[in-house]
Amino acid sequence: MRKLVCLSGIVCVTMLFFIAVSNVSSPNEVPLWSANVMDPQRNEKTFRILLVGDTGGIPILETTWAQRGVKETMALIANGKDVQMVLNMGDNIYFTGPTDEFDPRFETRFEAVYDSPSLQVKWLTIAGNHDHFGNVTAEIEYTKHSRKWYFPSLYYKQSEEFNGTRIDFIMIDTISLCGNTKDIQNAGFIEMLRNESHDPRGPANVSAAEEQWTWLETMLSQSSAQYLIVSGHYPMHSMSSHGPTECLRNRLDPLLKRYNVNAYFSGHDHSLQHFEYDGNEGHKIHYVVSGAASRADASTKHVKEFSKDNLKFNYPEKSWFSWSPVSQLGFRKGGFIYAEFGHESARLDFYDKNGKQLYATFIPTRRILTEFVTKSTVSPFVEI
Repeated sequence: MRKLVCLSGIVCVTMLFFIAVSNVSSPNEVPLWSANVMDPQRNEKTFRILLVGDTGGIPILETTWAQRGVKETMALIANGKDVQMVLNMGDNIYFTGPTDEFDPRFETRFEAVYDSPSLQVKWLTIAGNHDHFGNVTAEIEYTKHSRKWYFPSLYYKQSEEFNGTRIDFIMIDTISLCGNTKDIQNAGFIEMLRNESHDPRGPANVSAAEEQWTWLETMLSQSSAQYLIVSGHYPMHSMSSHGPTECLRNRLDPLLKRYNVNAYFSGHDHSLQHFEYDGNEGHKIHYVVSGAASRADASTKHVKEFSKDNLKFNYPEKSWFSWSPVSQLGFRKGGFIYAEFGHESARLDFYDKNGKQLYATFIPTRRILTEFVTKSTVSPFVEI
């Protein structure tokens, strides 16, 4: 009987795999922009980025089927729009992060995957929970060995300016702030499997977390940028498998509202999502999840916690199964976001791996609260 059950399971998974593969089309079949539409004054008018998350691939195969499609479409859009930067939202090496800065997975999971000429730009990178399962310091050290991987510290600030309009990207480490999803570090794959998963229970190092909170508020209070973007791995809001992060709702969200932050970008849940909430005095804050670069999860586990007024978009759409090996192993869907910052507003376009535009939204420039822009006596950890 056990042999029959095992055989039936193998047959089912195999059938699901072939169904998934049969429905996959090449991103090259989808017409996108042509490079000849580029405006010679484009760098004075806009700043253009891609937003990706959870790019870490998969053991043995190194990359997933969905990831290859996402990468090809990223390269096409990056070429057509002359993308200047990529925001990489963590979980960079599945499932347990690197062992050291010379780990071969930096090559097989990142360099050899995103090798298209149009993707040879700065990748602002932060760590995810899976990166912290391994040696997260190795990811910081790897910055010295790569032309595009940029991860100078667990948290840092990067500013960009085009013709008088400035964007402050505040990159934070939400695992240090809120805790990890397993009680392991520098672990192997077997140890990771044996350890129980849980929601973040609080920082492992409270004093280090408080130092980062202080640094973060200093960066926010000092910013006079037209766009103030905070990025971390854990989502503030999510209707998918992992759901909202209470630690961020309690500590980060009040700061976003107080300093009129434009948006909070994240990954972690393997989906694309957009939420919009009221800030102060008519200001809107946009919460964006982009964690589908190598796999996509159709779970709607937490959808009832959000109203339609706040949850504007989610992908993939609900399926028969909230979880399946076909989706979680990256055999089917995936996606990413293209963002173009202008002098008055930023446009975000959500794409699936085949280049289909799923959704678009606009984020206006912020009203700068001059009463909060004061000189701080707190020394930042890293400021660039």
